[in-house]
Amino acid sequence: MELRAARTAARRRVGAYTAVVAMVGLAVLLLAAPAAARVAGREPGPVLLLAALVLAAELMPLELGRPGTRDSTTMSQPFAFALMLGWGTAAGVVALGACSALADLWGGKPARKVLFNSAQLAIALGSAGVVYSLLGGDPGQGQVSLAAFAPAALAFFLVNNLLVEAVLVLAGGGPALEQVRQGVGVRAWVSAMLLSMGPVVTVVAQRSLGLVPILGLPTVAVYLACRGAIRADRERAQAEAAAEQARATAAEQASLVRGEQALIRQLQESDRLKRDLLATVSHELKTPLTVILGTLGTLSSRGAALDPAERREFVDMAVRQGSRLKELIEQLLLAGRFEQTSREPAQRSLVDMAEVTREAALAAGVCHPGRHLQVEVGAPLPVNATAAAVLQVLGNLLDNAAKYSPDGTPIRLQALRVGSLAVLAVEDTGPGVPAADRDRIFERFTQLDSGATRRAGGVGLGLYIARQLANAQGGELLVTDPTGAGRGARFELRLPLAQLPATGVLPGQRSSMPGAHAPDWPSVQHA
Repeated sequence: MELRAARTAARRRVGAYTAVVAMVGLAVLLLAAPAAARVAGREPGPVLLLAALVLAAELMPLELGRPGTRDSTTMSQPFAFALMLGWGTAAGVVALGACSALADLWGGKPARKVLFNSAQLAIALGSAGVVYSLLGGDPGQGQVSLAAFAPAALAFFLVNNLLVEAVLVLAGGGPALEQVRQGVGVRAWVSAMLLSMGPVVTVVAQRSLGLVPILGLPTVAVYLACRGAIRADRERAQAEAAAEQARATAAEQASLVRGEQALIRQLQESDRLKRDLLATVSHELKTPLTVILGTLGTLSSRGAALDPAERREFVDMAVRQGSRLKELIEQLLLAGRFEQTSREPAQRSLVDMAEVTREAALAAGVCHPGRHLQVEVGAPLPVNATAAAVLQVLGNLLDNAAKYSPDGTPIRLQALRVGSLAVLAVEDTGPGVPAADRDRIFERFTQLDSGATRRAGGVGLGLYIARQLANAQGGELLVTDPTGAGRGARFELRLPLAQLPATGVLPGQRSSMPGAHAPDWPSVQHA
């Protein structure tokens, strides 16, 4: 609809403009007709001969060939100018306007275009005659003033081209200005060659009409030169367009090649990741399963020969490896669920993150009894979240810290308020995470290639699951540099704080916060 409306508006603008030009040109022709008739009656020979040459030239147009236009010029300009210079502006205006109309009618052009072409040529030549007179020239008196002729010729060129190019601009808008600029050079050169012959034709016609046919030879030469220049300009424009198209095609092909190469690299990397994933998952699942089957086989074949302590040790070993196998399978299932839903469906409620941090510390003490855990928990941190999800995030972070920190080094667990956020942080003293890998480690099945990573095992899903759970709680999980000196990594779970209830006590919160220091876990410290 918008395109149709724009086209309709453009047609209306062009129609109104051409109508105005036609009316002005017709008025000029009507005003000039009486004077032209008097001149023709007084000197019919040269006037009629030059008018005939104007008509003949109008019947043989030169196509300029600009892209998207049917622009043309004719050889009539020197003969029309000769009439203006030697026999008056009125004679030149009427001859040029009338001959242009006859040639257009002969060529089958529509009446609207016939009227416009005739009018714009009459206006242009009339403007040239006015300029010629104002600068001291005396049309029709037999003396040609070259000082006045040059500005008059320039006025004819400018008025003629402005009247024509205005149609193109009104029809095409801003983009048409580029087409106008493209044809200026060749049109100026052609017009300069043609108009420069005007004084010569005037002098020859005034001296002897019998010499006028001799002008046919230089006229033909000029015609051929102009046609050659136009053809060269057209071929140059076509060559430039072809070169531009070739450059665009080459750029597109280069882009396609780069895209194909990137896709190939991506597919190769995907295949490599799949192979590595299959090998890692197979190894991580096979290892505990092998231990379970081995211990069960030993109990089955040698159970009677083992004492109760040995049997208990084998059973505990199978239970530990079964728990590890169960954890790996649960991680794979949970990662698959995140790929399908992209969010944690559990409902949120108002939860104290300080209390959740204490519970995570107690659970870590059970899972990693040999670790020294420094717990720093301050005032209550109310957050709208799912306690189980936050516990799993902290559990994954604490497991990760325990895997990659050297034995005997402390792990720091914090819960503090930073502005409008509750920040739960786990800080270790392991090898740390390079800045370039701090986003990549949260991707699925990603493990940094280091000796600590290989010793720790796993399939690279812990941090991925932790970040997905953090996002599902409306928070974010990121890794930064440790706050203290030395190596290590600091993982921060940032959650937006909620408003406390009017009572100031969270649902399920005890009136006095008990310490998370368990009797069988003396390594836990509280801030």
